[in-house]
Amino acid sequence: MTAKIIDGRAFAAEMRTELIGRTTALHDAGIHPCLLIVCIGDEPANASYVAMLERTARKVGIEVIVDYLPPDTSAQDVRERLSRAAADDAIHGVLLQQPLPKHLSIRAIADSMPLHKDVDGTHPTNQGHLAFGRQPEFVPATPAAVMALLERSPSWPLAGRRAVMIGRSAVVGLPVATLLIAQNATVTVLHRSSQSLQPYAKLAEVVIVAVGSPGLITGSMIAEGATVIDVGTTPVDGEMKGDVDFESAFETAGAITPVPGGVGPVTTMALLRNVLKAAEAKLR
Repeated sequence: MTAKIIDGRAFAAEMRTELIGRTTALHDAGIHPCLLIVCIGDEPANASYVAMLERTARKVGIEVIVDYLPPDTSAQDVRERLSRAAADDAIHGVLLQQPLPKHLSIRAIADSMPLHKDVDGTHPTNQGHLAFGRQPEFVPATPAAVMALLERSPSWPLAGRRAVMIGRSAVVGLPVATLLIAQNATVTVLHRSSQSLQPYAKLAEVVIVAVGSPGLITGSMIAEGATVIDVGTTPVDGEMKGDVDFESAFETAGAITPVPGGVGPVTTMALLRNVLKAAEAKLR
C-alpha cells in the first residue's frame, strides 16, 4: 500500500483564512494583535525561524516585535524583559525563542513568562494544567499541530488506539504523549534510554517521532497502515530531513506527514492562533 500524505501546507492555508477573519474582527474592534518574540543570541537557525514567523504573522494581520538580546544575557535580564512585556497592554502574546544559549536554563526563566500571554505554553502553570489533564490556557504550538494533523488522519478518533511517541522532550514528546492520553489512546513513550524501539513501533497504529535523528524510522519498522507524524527537522546537505525515511515509510504507512510541508506550517499557524486567543480575551 502507499500512504495518504497529510498535507500540512494545505491545512495551514485553511487556518490562515480563519485567522485573517479573526484579525479583521479584532482590528474593527480597535485591537491590533501583537506578538513579542524574545530571541537571545545570533543562532542562524533561530534568526531564520523568527524571520519566517514575522512574515507569516504580518500576512494574517498580527504585528510582530522581535527583541534580540546579546548571547551573554543573564537569566535575570531575560526575566526582567518578560516582566516588562507582562505590563505592556499593547503586547498580546510573548514567545521566548528556544533553544536557549547553553548558560541559560528554561527552568530558571519559565515562571516569569506572562501567564495570559504565554502563547507557546512555557509557563509552569500552563504545563501543569496540561500534565494533569486539564485544558491549559495555551497548548504549546508544536504539540497542538501534531494533534490537529492527527484529526485529519484515518486514525482519528484516537480512543483505544495504540500510539507510540518516540522522543520525550518537554517541548514536544511529553506534551504530545499527554494530549494522546487525553484522547484515550494507549500510549508508549520511547527515548534514547529505551533498549529498543521494537516491538512497540511495529505494534503501533499511530507513530509520532520527534528526536532530531534523520531517517531513524524506516518503513520496515512500522505497521502496515499506521499513521506517521514526523516532527523532526534536520538540515542535511542543504535539505531539510525528517526523523522518518519518507520513501520507505510511504510504502507501508496508511498516512504520513512530509518534511518539509507537514508539522512545520501547522505549528506556525497554531502559535498565531494562540496570539489571537490572547488578543480576543481583551474583548471580554
